[in-house]
Amino acid sequence: MSTLAGLIRERGPFASLYLDASHDTEDAAKALELRWRGLREDLQRQGADADTLAAIDERVTRPAVGKAGRAVIAAHGRVLLDLVLPRPPAADSARWSNLPHVLPLANSTTTNVPHVVVLVDRAGADLHGYSGQRHVEQEVQGARHPLNKVGGGGYSHRRLQNNVEETARRNAALVAEAADALVGELNARLLVLGGEVQARTGVKDQLSTRCRDVLIEVDSGGLAAGSDDEAFDSAVRSLVAQYQADLENDVVEEFTTERDRPRGRAVQGLEPVVAALREANVAALLVADPALGDRTVWTGDEPAQLALAESDLRAMGVEHAGEHRADEALPTAAAAIGAQVLVVDDTQLAEGVGALLRHT
Repeated sequence: MSTLAGLIRERGPFASLYLDASHDTEDAAKALELRWRGLREDLQRQGADADTLAAIDERVTRPAVGKAGRAVIAAHGRVLLDLVLPRPPAADSARWSNLPHVLPLANSTTTNVPHVVVLVDRAGADLHGYSGQRHVEQEVQGARHPLNKVGGGGYSHRRLQNNVEETARRNAALVAEAADALVGELNARLLVLGGEVQARTGVKDQLSTRCRDVLIEVDSGGLAAGSDDEAFDSAVRSLVAQYQADLENDVVEEFTTERDRPRGRAVQGLEPVVAALREANVAALLVADPALGDRTVWTGDEPAQLALAESDLRAMGVEHAGEHRADEALPTAAAAIGAQVLVVDDTQLAEGVGALLRHT
């Protein structure tokens, strides 16, 4: 959510759109056009201006590849956010409101787990680094000769074999060095290594301790033509998704533990959560959607200027205050202070919202 800092500083009103943008059937483009037409009419009825709708027109009718969703947020004739989501939303939605509706992103967006993927052979590697919306691509090209061992015997044969092994070792060192640098640059939590078995072993032996601590090998993929790229890609997605799920489960478990402790680092219900957001004391915001329902809060010029009543904001010296839906204002405030946002199934959360605090 911290990547939305620029978006939440914009002035509304905003059109927030979430729809199925899959392109997995012959009539996918036509189906997408019809879905957007219905949502466009809905936005128009809600008061969306023609320039903003036209800006979305240019983006939203571009089908994705395979099963996917699309998130578009626009205002004043400009598209401010355009994301292809890894899966379609549970239901298409379109909202015209004074604050951007970013809560669905917490449940639908691509993973924010920084990770590095390395596909290696004995001559080099392709590296891909991911961190939020950033994607880094690198290629390592090592020496290609000599790299093939041949049959035979005698001193010259042993010398050639040693030269092959030394070339492969130096190439592996180059790949390990590049992987170390990229993991450090992105502060990656996961390093996925695929490709030739011998080449993987050579690289793994020369990785830093930091990289080995986050390393997972995958027995598929490669740089040669005919490699099973689809199986490798699927394995990487599964690994990253599982890592993300584990992180989120850890947050929920920590929230539950702290909630049950006297003076623990967890609160629930609108009033204490709003106070914690206002004080920038939230590490993770938990929302039971739709349990939060149509509840509202008041906000000032800054996203984290929150209160349950207008008079409370006035007492704090806030001159401009407006009433907004809590499912818009709270995630926006969380994004502004760099807090994590999780959509959870816990309907026992008081008023549908809780917060894991940074400190008591």
